Amino acid sequence: MSLGALATVGVLAYPARIGIGSDSGDRWIGTRIGEYQIGALLGEGGMGRVYRATGPDGTRVALKLVRREFARNPTFRRRFSREARIAQTVKHPNVVPVLSTGEHDDLPYMAQRFIEGRTLAQALKQEGRLDVPTVVRVGGDVAAGLEALWAAGMVHRDVKPANILIDEPGRAYITDFGLAKDTHGSMLTAPGQTLGSMDYMAPEQIRGEPVTAATDTYALGCVLYEALCGQPPFADIDGVRILSAHLQDEPPDPLRLRADLSPGVGQAVLLALEKDANDRPASAGEYVRLLAEAAER
Repeated sequence: MSLGALATVGVLAYPARIGIGSDSGDRWIGTRIGEYQIGALLGEGGMGRVYRATGPDGTRVALKLVRREFARNPTFRRRFSREARIAQTVKHPNVVPVLSTGEHDDLPYMAQRFIEGRTLAQALKQEGRLDVPTVVRVGGDVAAGLEALWAAGMVHRDVKPANILIDEPGRAYITDFGLAKDTHGSMLTAPGQTLGSMDYMAPEQIRGEPVTAATDTYALGCVLYEALCGQPPFADIDGVRILSAHLQDEPPDPLRLRADLSPGVGQAVLLALEKDANDRPASAGEYVRLLAEAAER
């Protein structure tokens, strides 16, 4: 895999190589936020901006600073704090670590390890689809990170290519816990409220039912399907009708989209996309193991 220029922190994509983001008119460039010296704007999205910053020991970080309109929202602030707490709790080589959090000028911020590389979303945009060994390797890394999250009592709920980072050596990481649900903690969304990204949402998530590890396994199945075939399972369906397809339709045969796949790989990648959570592989790791075995035949 050749490496491109983007990675993410939380919900925000940022260019991993300096000079791609625009610093024009940014009041924070050259100032300090907490203990971090702000060096460059790396990217921005609806909820805030991400900066390259340097800690007092010289460590490079990606610092996420929340927009003021969101900082005024108590529910958002709780969700942001929860994201940081989850990431700080889970210590795993395939989970992007949060190094510190705080507030500056009444704006919450989060400093995460700076990952030099790109998102899986950017990889797919650049390359269209990935070879089977790369998909298996990335899937294994993501599965390991998810299982560490589950062991801590969390369900991610928003597994998608934009939330998967790939560093220069090729290791994959799961990030962005903004939608994660603490199975041991309080509910920050109303009962039955649906959160997530439509292309990767499990049927039970769409119905507003309790989410489990199997919900993340379904999303991982959609991600690996996209990585192999160049598009998610129901990409040809417009708008919210995708949700009905997740609930009712069988995903297209991967071999129709990529003829060089073996029938075994085509069948194995679909194992996570069962409508009934009980019919999916027992874990994300088991799912990727079955896919790897099919690839070796």
